Amino acid sequence: MSNNITADIGLIGLGVMGKSLARNLAGHGSIVAVYNVPIPGEEHVTDAFVKEFGSFGFLGCSTLEELVARVSKPAIIHLMVKAGDPVDQVIGQLAPLLTKDDIIVDGGNSNFRDTERRMNELKKKGLLFVGMGISGGEKGALMGPSMMPGGDLQAKSAILRLYTPSAAIARDGHSCINWIGSGGAGHFVKMVHNGI
Repeated sequence: MSNNITADIGLIGLGVMGKSLARNLAGHGSIVAVYNVPIPGEEHVTDAFVKEFGSFGFLGCSTLEELVARVSKPAIIHLMVKAGDPVDQVIGQLAPLLTKDDIIVDGGNSNFRDTERRMNELKKKGLLFVGMGISGGEKGALMGPSMMPGGDLQAKSAILRLYTPSAAIARDGHSCINWIGSGGAGHFVKMVHNGI
């Protein structure tokens, strides 16, 4: 794909769920810039993914700098990395590359208290943060998950506009995505969901 094309979203983390969600977003018309954190043994994950699915609208990126540069502004960067310290580490590297009103979405199973802390820290830097519970596993992420975003209200319209086409459709015809609330509300509801 041409270097002049900009992505609608950047996705970091090409594990099982990240790959499936990226394919879902691309299948619903989004151009997705993808990047996998190069941990030992996974140095070629991004290249292999783009080689297999590149015709669907993926821009493979070899650095975070390239990923951010390829996403249209205000940027939406979706994290699909392991909950806990890895999320903080990626945010620490990513935040200095972003500009005011860019949005970071944490799509992992983070503790809602961590989500609230991250949102407050990033707000001081002019960045928006959303914690999004995603339900449905690998198949749901690919075919249509239930999504529970919550966080900085300023991000609400952009998040719903981008993700709604990729959400599951309930029996009553409604999309299975709704803005849950402020702070860590999205991850709080996902925690309750997992407990049930």
